[in-house]
Order: sequence, then structure tokens, then C-alpha cells
Amino acid sequence: MKSHYTFNLRDVSKVICGICLCTKKELTNSDVATRLWAHEITRVFGDRLVNDDDRFWMMNAVKDAVRAPFGANFDQMFKHLDLDHNGKIETLDEYRALAFGDIFTTFGMQDRPYEEIIDSKKLSLAADEALV
Repeated sequence: MKSHYTFNLRDVSKVICGICLCTKKELTNSDVATRLWAHEITRVFGDRLVNDDDRFWMMNAVKDAVRAPFGANFDQMFKHLDLDHNGKIETLDEYRALAFGDIFTTFGMQDRPYEEIIDSKKLSLAADEALV
């Protein structure tokens, strides 16, 4: 139906390469690994989606993928994203706050940990500093 949504095995490879950016030091438990997987799936596939209906569908597909094989509670695992503190991740704005990156490390450093970004204020300061 939407011919501009074309995906191939190269996209799956991008997800795997993104996951491989984290080391054992950053992946402290299985919840962090699951959030990393969700971030990479959204980064590779979700960033191409052109409307909020499709983005909402993808968020629900990720929720189902976390629940089904792992038996995990998505809302509990992603509770730090809950903006309205109702115990559920139910809006795109909440889900979009899921981020991993290496922005907290000075550019040019050999060791640049790819870590979960939880503090949005710290992220904003690091981004401003990187632009200077």
C-alpha cells in the first residue's frame, strides 16, 4: 500500500550494528538491552515513517514484541519515559524520548560509550556544547 516503505536486509544489519555499538559495560541488564533494541528498531525503521498513525502502529508493534517472547512489562521497562506519570507509555512523545548515543563523550576520544540517554537536560547541554 505504501510503496515508499521499502526495507531490506541491509536495514536489519543496521539494527544489529547499532546494538553492537554498546559494550558489556553499558548493557548492565536485560532491560537496557531490550531498550537498546527498541531504540535501534525505531531509529532504522521508524524514522522513515511519514505519519503519526504509522509511528503509533510501530510503537505498539514494539510493545507487542517486548511482551510476547520476553514476557516483559513494556510500561515498567520503559517507565522513565512516562511524562504524565500515569504508569503507561501511550503517546509518541513519551516513546520518542527513548535515546542512546555517545554525545556525552568529548569528540576525538578513543573510547566513546554508546549509552542510554535518560536525562534530557544533560543531553541538551551536551548538544549545545558540541555545537560550540
